[in-house]
Amino acid sequence: MKVELTRDMVLGLDYSKIPVGLEKKTLITAPNEKNIRWVLWDASQKSPPGFGVRVAPEKKTYILRRKVHGKSIMTTVGAVSDFKFLDDARDKAQELAVQIVETGKNPSVEARKASASEITIGMALERFLDHLTNRKVKPATEETKRVLRRVIKRFETYKWSKLRVKDVAPADIVKKFLEGDKTPSATEQTFQFAHNAVRWVIGMETLDAAVQGRKASLTTNPFEIIYLEKLIRTRDMIESEREEKNKRNPLAPSLTLGPFLEAAWSKKNTNDNETGIHYLLLMLLWGCRKSEHADCVWGELLPERSEAAGMPSRRNTSHVWLEKTGDYGPYVFFYKTKNGRNHRLPIGPMALELLKRRQVSAAEEVVNRGFTNSRKYVFPAKSKHSRSGHYNDATDLLDALREEIGIDKLNRHDLRRTFGAVMTSLEVPETIKKRFLNHANTEVTETYTKAEWALFRKWMVKIEEGILTKGPNVYNSLKPDGFPPLAAPEPHVCKPPKPRTGRPPKGAPKKLVPSKVAIVETDE
Repeated sequence: MKVELTRDMVLGLDYSKIPVGLEKKTLITAPNEKNIRWVLWDASQKSPPGFGVRVAPEKKTYILRRKVHGKSIMTTVGAVSDFKFLDDARDKAQELAVQIVETGKNPSVEARKASASEITIGMALERFLDHLTNRKVKPATEETKRVLRRVIKRFETYKWSKLRVKDVAPADIVKKFLEGDKTPSATEQTFQFAHNAVRWVIGMETLDAAVQGRKASLTTNPFEIIYLEKLIRTRDMIESEREEKNKRNPLAPSLTLGPFLEAAWSKKNTNDNETGIHYLLLMLLWGCRKSEHADCVWGELLPERSEAAGMPSRRNTSHVWLEKTGDYGPYVFFYKTKNGRNHRLPIGPMALELLKRRQVSAAEEVVNRGFTNSRKYVFPAKSKHSRSGHYNDATDLLDALREEIGIDKLNRHDLRRTFGAVMTSLEVPETIKKRFLNHANTEVTETYTKAEWALFRKWMVKIEEGILTKGPNVYNSLKPDGFPPLAAPEPHVCKPPKPRTGRPPKGAPKKLVPSKVAIVETDE
């Protein structure tokens, strides 16, 4: 069967139910009585011919079938869980289609045939990504997979992807590493991933060689040079550099936090900024990382648990829950955070009021903008062309607020640092601080006893008050009934936006201007 696939449709496919028809873009299914593996082919014009998803008992896999010289070749694109976006799988399928047409061979089979001595840097990184994704214990988080895919693209930019590992000279690695001195963190991350990928490949080759009674064909990791030459900065060195370059700039509770809050509260009423301001304020009130709350959905739209593997539920999806349920609630739940753990936080009364307003605003935004793919998100995207469906980039808005209150530097992570600074000023116990910040060296858990939850909620209320009392107009607007109002200054009035220069935004496609053609008259 052939239909235009969507990400939600793919996630909803169930091995036990075979599609038999399509009605108003909804699949009609029948029981899989013969228990056969089946394929749903993609009819989208974005996909290369022969792209589809194979559904088996153990997992769902994107595949590509192509006929070359009368021979049908079917290759694996990757597990559905490997791709956050369907278009990424389509892009990879297009690359594989080109390989099949050029070589007449199955890329998956050829990759398995390649000996360790012929492994390229690109192959090592791809295999390492596959290993991290599919291992049973602590599989890679979406963030780790995203970063590793970015590393793979970076080596493509270097034109190193097709270099065999055994042919890479350590001196060339050092030279290339030092070229990235303007982006040291990204450069270190790139070469550390390459080192780890090659180390894993060497380890697998060593085991295979021992089992087969032969000599290992790859034994040396050229990327070890980054450690021998001490090119990787220590934590102390990084901290020292950050202090020297003034890179950490939390809002000072006694100086800049109040002006920030007042300016943000004013800014939300202009230029469709409400979603972005709510996004920033909740990041500040929860002390979360920028990647943790952007894709939160409304918990009431999720089932408590999912019967089908891979389907979203309150157990495997970041969400907010606004009701009190049992010993918990209201709460925000972050699924698979940076350290791989789930993280649950109590929602204070003023953040709860903000979220209730957000729920009304989000519904209006989705209806007014005419798209439904963002309906489930707490922070719906501002454009129906958004691939993720949710808001996730407040850089320009944060820059505007920084200019509004007259401070030199402020980024999203500084809001998390501000949350930490407020906890320090309130003398929050160190164990509570580590729990709230979800630091990797603590035994963070998503489940708490009734007493623990009450203690965390008590401190969250104090922290919330410690933040919002610095902006009296914000506090008075969000405070629960019965809380005395604060003496407040006149509400902040933001400066009018600067007139646009007429230049297209960064990254926008350039407008094509027809070239002038000279017309030359002849005597003919």
